Amino acid sequence: MEKFDLESIGTFVALGGSFSTHRRQDAEPEWPILWTVPDQTIVPEGASIEIPSYIEDVVPGPEPAAIVGDVGDGLWQATEEEAAEAIKGFTISNDVTTKGKFPSRPYPEQEGSLGRGYKSFPTFSPTLSEYVELDPAELDSGVMVEATIDDETVVSGSTDTMDFTVAELVAHVSKIIRLQENDVISLGDPSQPTGFLDDASEVTCKVEKIGELTNTVRHVD
Repeated sequence: MEKFDLESIGTFVALGGSFSTHRRQDAEPEWPILWTVPDQTIVPEGASIEIPSYIEDVVPGPEPAAIVGDVGDGLWQATEEEAAEAIKGFTISNDVTTKGKFPSRPYPEQEGSLGRGYKSFPTFSPTLSEYVELDPAELDSGVMVEATIDDETVVSGSTDTMDFTVAELVAHVSKIIRLQENDVISLGDPSQPTGFLDDASEVTCKVEKIGELTNTVRHVD
């Protein structure tokens, strides 16, 4: 394992819908949706995920995440080969999301959107402060991805159900964002969780060959 300073992250990119388990069985694969994660929401392993009392049905999202290496002036409009060569290693992130309703504070009551909900709390992207050097093809061939809430397994799947290779996903992101060294691309999670963090005390995300990311849960007003 190599140390990874979370403060060195330039752009944290999150992908949603990259696994076949998130689409209808008869639907054709589509490129995943993409959003960027604010710096202040990224916390290291061991830190608390803060869940305000005004949201509910909060779920974890265990995700392998690719870290960009030294790409000179940037990785832009990359081929799949260039994208694969640009990855210096992999870490783990937890895409914590609320799928329930927001009561009136601070938002009007509304439902989560497009199956991924909203980001309405301050620490929704815990990320492991270490990474491993790994051939992207090893993720393509399938590694287990899991999440446990207070030792109960609530997510279990494999990266072999991704609709795209890791290189394809990183190349796709480079068509939208000029990637720089230490940018992070969180690749998505494999299945819908069967449990919530609403009353939990701890959550662990596991990715085979990469490691484990454990965070406590703190409930705040």
